[in-house]
Amino acid sequence: MRCKGLVKLDALWGADEHPRYQPGLGLFGIGAHMESGNWTWLEVAKLVAQVLTPAAIALLGVYIHRVTKRFEHKQWRGQKLIEKRLAIYDSLGPHLNDVLCYFTYVGAWKESTPEEIVALKRKIDKQMHLAAPLFSEEWFHAINKFQSICFKTFTGQGRDAELRTQLLPHYQYYRGSCQWQQSWDSLFSQDISDPNDVLDIYTKAMNAFSEDIGVHDKTD
Repeated sequence: MRCKGLVKLDALWGADEHPRYQPGLGLFGIGAHMESGNWTWLEVAKLVAQVLTPAAIALLGVYIHRVTKRFEHKQWRGQKLIEKRLAIYDSLGPHLNDVLCYFTYVGAWKESTPEEIVALKRKIDKQMHLAAPLFSEEWFHAINKFQSICFKTFTGQGRDAELRTQLLPHYQYYRGSCQWQQSWDSLFSQDISDPNDVLDIYTKAMNAFSEDIGVHDKTD
């Protein structure tokens, strides 16, 4: 329902006689500064830019700060991982080298007993499985392959792993602190590994160590 008391403003004033009308401004000032056309939108764009620029800079600063923090955390975590891997190498490396010496007849192989070498296998097995989450799969497979070429496993229920090396040289040149025990003979396998193959696989295991530690780049 329309109110009969309302009349159109144009009926009272002409377009140019309206009390709120000003040339170039329009009714009630709407369209102020529109006489320059595109210049008005340029000014608006400048105003918007002046308002948004500080906010954009602030958001960019927050983003850069977060990215920097993530990078620093990743760098710190990587450094801690390398430190842990070095500690594992310091513990595991000498055991692997002692096994190598025994199977390639170098170093202090004459002083080691067969039982000591079998005991070293158990230590290596435990350490390599505990360290596996901190190293690559290539590293784990390389260490495991070295263990396999040196020791024959699954020799029977309750039996120790057997040494895949010749009995006679170890018996003849043994220089340990105690006498050779006859029971040690059963610790030697008939499935003997070539010392050159043992050395080759040991070298690959050490290369896997150095790659994971970061001493050498990984090769394709």
